[in-house]
Amino acid sequence: MRRALLMTLIILFCLPIANATQITTNTEDSSSGTFSGTYNVENGATWTVSGDYDVEDDTVITIEEGATMVVSGTMSAIAEPMLNLAETANVSVDVDYMGEQGTLRIQFAEEVRFGIDIEINNQTTANWTGTQFDWNGSLDVETITVNITTNPFQTSSIESITLSPQMNAPVLLAADQLSGNGTSLVIPDRLEAWNIDVQGTLIVTGSIFGAEITCHGLCNLDGANMTSTGPIEVMGEITVSDSTLSGGVTDEDIILWDDATITWTNSTGTGGMTDNWVNILTSRTIGVQNGYVVFYGYDMGYDSVSTSPLGDNSTFDAGNMGDNIIEIALDERDRMVRWQDGNGDLHEESASGLVVLSTPWGDYEQQINDLPKVNHFDVVLDLPMLTFDSLVESDDEGNVNTRLGVMATVTNSGDAPATFLIPCTSNGSDANVGLSVPFSAAAGETVEIPMNWDSAYEGEFALECSIFVPYHFEGYQVVDVGTASTNPVTWTEDDDASSNLALPITIGAVLAIGIFAFIARRNMA
Repeated sequence: MRRALLMTLIILFCLPIANATQITTNTEDSSSGTFSGTYNVENGATWTVSGDYDVEDDTVITIEEGATMVVSGTMSAIAEPMLNLAETANVSVDVDYMGEQGTLRIQFAEEVRFGIDIEINNQTTANWTGTQFDWNGSLDVETITVNITTNPFQTSSIESITLSPQMNAPVLLAADQLSGNGTSLVIPDRLEAWNIDVQGTLIVTGSIFGAEITCHGLCNLDGANMTSTGPIEVMGEITVSDSTLSGGVTDEDIILWDDATITWTNSTGTGGMTDNWVNILTSRTIGVQNGYVVFYGYDMGYDSVSTSPLGDNSTFDAGNMGDNIIEIALDERDRMVRWQDGNGDLHEESASGLVVLSTPWGDYEQQINDLPKVNHFDVVLDLPMLTFDSLVESDDEGNVNTRLGVMATVTNSGDAPATFLIPCTSNGSDANVGLSVPFSAAAGETVEIPMNWDSAYEGEFALECSIFVPYHFEGYQVVDVGTASTNPVTWTEDDDASSNLALPITIGAVLAIGIFAFIARRNMA
C-alpha cells in the first residue's frame, strides 16, 4: 500500500515535467492549431512557427542559450482583445448602410468611473460614466466615427460595439473589427498572457499578439507586427526594423534595463504618450566613505527632478544604513537615463550632482557635471593630509607661571585646505599654550604655529600636542602623523623673586618709623 502511494506521488510530481515539450532538433510548425503548456527550445535547435496558431493563457516558451526561435507566421493569445483608447481617440465603425435609424451601443471593458466625453455626428455627451453608451441616429452611412476624450485617471477600453438597426437583427463588432487614431488592441488580462523567455535568439518576421517577452539574449524584430506585447523587457540586445508595435499596456513599448542595447530603424510604436523605448537603471547608487557625506542631484531622470540632500544615514531602506552607499534615485522615472518618445524623438537626461562632506575643518565638495548613467560609481573627495612635523621648545628650562616659547610645524600634503585645532597636554593634564583658535593650512602648504607654554608646577615635563580630527572624517585618512612632543623642560620657582623684595620692605619700614617719630614729637610740643 505504501509503495503504491509512493509511486502515485512520484507520478504526480513528474507530471509537469512530462507535459513540457522539448524541442531538441530543427522543427517547423507550418499549419494551424493551438500551443499550450511549456516549451523548451534547447541549445543548437531552431523552432520555426510559420503557420497561424492560437496560444493558451499561461503558456511558457523558453529559448535556451544557443537556441533560436523564428516566428514568420502568427501567434495570438486566445483571449478576445479589447480596444484601448488614448487620451483622444477616433474609433471608426463600419456601418455599411444598415438602416435609416438605429442604435449604436458601446460596451466598455470596465466601468468608466471618471467622466469622459463622447462625440458622434457633432452630438457630444460630456462627462459620461458607466459601462454601456447608447447613441440613436441614422445608420444609413458607410462609417460612423466615435470621438472619445478619456480621463487621465483611468484606462478606458472598448470591448465591443453593437449596431441595432430598426426592423433588422443587431450586428456585433468585436474589438479587433474596430480601428482608428488613438486606439490599440490589447490583451484583456496581462497577468494571463503567454510568455517567451529569450536566453538565445528570437527572430520575428510575422505577428505576435498578447505575449510577455523578456529578452536576455538577442531579439530581432524584422517586419514584425507586435500587438499587446509591451513592454518587451530587454536585458541583452534588441533590433527593431520595419516593424510595428502597438497596444502597449504601459507607457513604453520596450524597456531596456541597465546596459541593454537597441537598434530602432524605420519602425512605428504605439505612439502618443507611449514611448517607443526607455532605458532604466535597476539601481542607481554612489559609494562614499561614511554616512556624513551627502549627495545633491539635479535634473535627474525622465522628469528632470532635483533631490534633497541624500546620504547613507538617510537611506530609502533602513536595512542598508551603514554600508557607505547612497541611493540617489527612488523610483524608475528617476533612474530613466535615455528614451525615444512616441514621435521617434530621442532624449537623454542631462543630470549633474554635488557630493559634500561638511566638517569643522571645512566643506569638501565634488562637482559631477555629467552624472554617470550606470548602476554604481564611487566618489573620491579631494581632502587634506596633515603631518605634524615637529614641536620645538625655545629652552630646556622654564620658570613656573612664566611663558616659554614653543614652535609647532604642520604640513598639508593633501589636495584641499584644512582649518584645524591643536590641543596639548603636559604632566597628564591639559596644557596652557596660549591658543584657542584654529589654524589653517592650504593644500601643499607648511605652516609654523608659535605657542607660549607655561606650567603651574615644578618638575621636568614635556609638551605633547596633536591634531584634532573630527568624527566627520570617519573612514577617511586625513592625518599622516598627528602627534608631536617637545624635549623635556625643567620648571622651577624663581628664587630671585623673594630676595628682590628685601629692599622695598626695608625702605617701607624706615619710612614708617620716621613718620611715627615725627608725629610723636609734634604731639609732645
